[in-house]
Amino acid sequence: MIVVTGSTGHVGRLVAEELAALGEPMRLLVRDPARAPQLPGAEVVHGDYGDRGSLRGALQEGDRVFMVSLHEGPERRVPLHQSFVDAASEAGVAQVVYLSFVNAGPEAIFLHARSHGATEEMLRYSGLHWTSIRNGMYADDVLGWFDDDDVARETGGDGRMSFSYRPELAKVIALVLTSRGHEGKIYDITTPESVTLSELAEIATVATGRPHRYDPVGEDVWEARWRAIGRTGWELEGGYTTYAALRAGELDVVTDDYRRLTGSDPLTIGEIMVRLSLGSPPRTL
Repeated sequence: MIVVTGSTGHVGRLVAEELAALGEPMRLLVRDPARAPQLPGAEVVHGDYGDRGSLRGALQEGDRVFMVSLHEGPERRVPLHQSFVDAASEAGVAQVVYLSFVNAGPEAIFLHARSHGATEEMLRYSGLHWTSIRNGMYADDVLGWFDDDDVARETGGDGRMSFSYRPELAKVIALVLTSRGHEGKIYDITTPESVTLSELAEIATVATGRPHRYDPVGEDVWEARWRAIGRTGWELEGGYTTYAALRAGELDVVTDDYRRLTGSDPLTIGEIMVRLSLGSPPRTL
């Protein structure tokens, strides 16, 4: 049986929908069963990364599991991920497919890339068969890098970054869950190009038909804006380290993994922006 965590969120729901379209039976492991999507062939079970009792009932020997990463700071995320990996190991699942981040590792500048690296390390030593699907910043949210006046006021300098489109991530995750030969592999699913924030503004101008621009600001200005919207603690550190990683080149990752796995070319940033241009997603960075 395929087990999908996080189906009440963005990527997990898309993965579940991909599997349903393939006719694959699945078990949706969610904290709130009332919010789970209603899909053909899907059984809904309660499970919480921090509740080992619920995980013992939800994970079974031979399961192939999509493990979504939790939206938490590292102090909570890493122990909760360890709890899930331990439960999966005890259950004897056949495979864990983990949603990670580009350049994950202990030396990463980006806060969350370090905790993703810690999770990959625990999977590596768990004895489980596992695969890591690494994404960059979500392309679905790319217009959210701009304020309401279509100006990106950020501290990214001239750093380059690629993006990852959630539907393409879901397609790859479903493929890996339903095919063989992916054990121990790490796949970076990215747009076919990387861009600076200035170039991103130029692409947005063409895609939306509205002038966009990048206005570099100092960290003090950036921090004041983020604190004004209530960002503190690990969320604020996550923002700081996003731009530090961008300036250092840590987000400049482009591979052909998507094409090699699916046989199709990934969408460009401009093509994704055209799809999004009828409505701007909420700002998430």
